[in-house]
Amino acid sequence: MRRKLSIRKKLAFTGLICFLAFGACELYVRATRRHSDLWAFTGRSLAEHPMARWAQLDAFCAYRAKPGRYGSLTGAKTVNEHGLISTPSLSLAKPAGVTRVLFLGGSSTAGTGLNLDDQDTWPAKVIARLSEEFPKKRFQLINGALGGYSSFESFGRLTQRLRFFRPDVVIVYHGWNDLYYFGDRDLAHRWRTLDDGSWGFEKRPRKLVEPRFFDHLIWPSQVLTKVRIRLAVAAGDGEIGESRGLAPRYDKRAVEVWRENLRLIRGAAQTLGMELFVCKQATLVALDMSPKDLARSNLEYHGFDLDAHVKAFDALNRVLDEEFPKNRVIDARALSGVSENFHDHIHPTPLGATRVAEIVSLGILPYFKGDDGK
Repeated sequence: MRRKLSIRKKLAFTGLICFLAFGACELYVRATRRHSDLWAFTGRSLAEHPMARWAQLDAFCAYRAKPGRYGSLTGAKTVNEHGLISTPSLSLAKPAGVTRVLFLGGSSTAGTGLNLDDQDTWPAKVIARLSEEFPKKRFQLINGALGGYSSFESFGRLTQRLRFFRPDVVIVYHGWNDLYYFGDRDLAHRWRTLDDGSWGFEKRPRKLVEPRFFDHLIWPSQVLTKVRIRLAVAAGDGEIGESRGLAPRYDKRAVEVWRENLRLIRGAAQTLGMELFVCKQATLVALDMSPKDLARSNLEYHGFDLDAHVKAFDALNRVLDEEFPKNRVIDARALSGVSENFHDHIHPTPLGATRVAEIVSLGILPYFKGDDGK
């Protein structure tokens, strides 16, 4: 006859199972997730700048990516010896008979946000399409984009870094990141500066989550730390959980900053003998978007509401029509507002990247065929 376990033994056995399960979760999280420092999140210790892991300062474009390979669950990214993302190794001197195509933009051009493998970024797909259309020509990709870049960074990088690679064609795909200063045009003259006027990736104290007494009990565990931070965000506890009211309008003076930046890029391209194309960027945000899409559109990045956001984006695009010939403006907005094209507010899914590449390729093919009216 089998003896029944005592309640004490049952509790001990259950406790052991729970302990082992928790230990397994802890080991898994530590092996597969980036370490979270609870003291840094709560402002008790200095916090590393999140960009310091993959970026280094650059005198002319604020920062550039550190060379190396960066793996993720959604895509592997490489950065070549010149700090160019998803770009094959490149010599400074352009080989004879090679056409170099330079892409300027933010994370949606770099293929980050939702990380895309190097060959799955839309600039890489454009180069593949050109190589297919013109098998006797040699094309080289230069992806000069990077997460967080606006037209400010692209102008600096083009004129002081990338021009030495002698690109033949430049394709600009900007919009979303430039809206950061549309909330307040007076921020433009302080672009890429911190509150004290400096700029860098030094460790600084920054309280993102309100400290609590029980932090001292859970800080050794990465599982509990990550749960603690996630719950704090969901509850609106601390800076990363706060929700701001959105303004009903944008600063219209900022449109002229955008115009001037594009004129500077155009002037540089003309001076350096590069053919310039500009794109009307596709975005998930649209007036008729679903509540689910609106929830993942992060309008708080810019501080103004949906209507103001759409009007600001329209203002950006009008400038392109006013400043550039029709055959040098590529319109990707047919993809806007379509959920399957976007991982979030601006970053394309693999399908979205394929569609952007198709639109851009069709826009530049006439130039390479010599029948674009010039």
